[in-house]
Amino acid sequence: MKSGRESLLEAARTLLAEHPEREPTTRELYEAAGVAAPTLYHHFGDKGGLIEAVVEEAFTTYLEQKHALPRTGDWIVDFGAGWDMHIGFGVENPVLYTVMYGRADGRRSRAAQTAEAELRRGLEHLADAGLLLMDVDEAMAVTTAMAVGCVMQLSHCGGSATGPVARTMRSALLSQLVGVQPESDDANQAVQSLLARLNSATGLFTDAEEALLRQWLRTLAEHSEPVPGDDGGVAPATSRQVARRKD
Repeated sequence: MKSGRESLLEAARTLLAEHPEREPTTRELYEAAGVAAPTLYHHFGDKGGLIEAVVEEAFTTYLEQKHALPRTGDWIVDFGAGWDMHIGFGVENPVLYTVMYGRADGRRSRAAQTAEAELRRGLEHLADAGLLLMDVDEAMAVTTAMAVGCVMQLSHCGGSATGPVARTMRSALLSQLVGVQPESDDANQAVQSLLARLNSATGLFTDAEEALLRQWLRTLAEHSEPVPGDDGGVAPATSRQVARRKD
């Protein structure tokens, strides 16, 4: 038999999946869980505490998927792939993302703090490689503002994490961070984006098909070379391209 806490978490997951565009009410949550209101208050303090627990759970799963992606060894390409996954998480979970970043009191959820720590590590790698054109704190603020703005725009107006709006914003961000307008597409970036999309393609493939597709994509990432782009130059530049421009 499920505990009251687990019943509430399951109810919150279900309601958010059914209506990702809005936050469920307190009554909807405890009635869907089959418990009384005091049970919710006992375990989570209030509705906000329950929703934040679901956010942390979902974001932990997202991080596991992100960390499972193969690294290309190119900090700029990997940073761009991280952007794609972050925007994808926000677009697929708009209410959870709002809880992470949209609090009126300015307080950051624990999931947002974890995301910021991940972002700082990525930016520090760019800085250590001599690629970052601003200090890490400024880059943190710029990247977070652009990511949150991108997710909010896509959530309200429609669009995907790999569509033209998100790709253009990613290109503009990398131009600010590393100072180079990207000139070509990169097969590694395409592979990373496909792997990110595969993480959310629940039920589309059998387990065997998904495992085989992942193997093919990772093999392609390991053996691919940059190729000319055909989308107007919105894919991230590689570290090699940045170094060549600076020379």
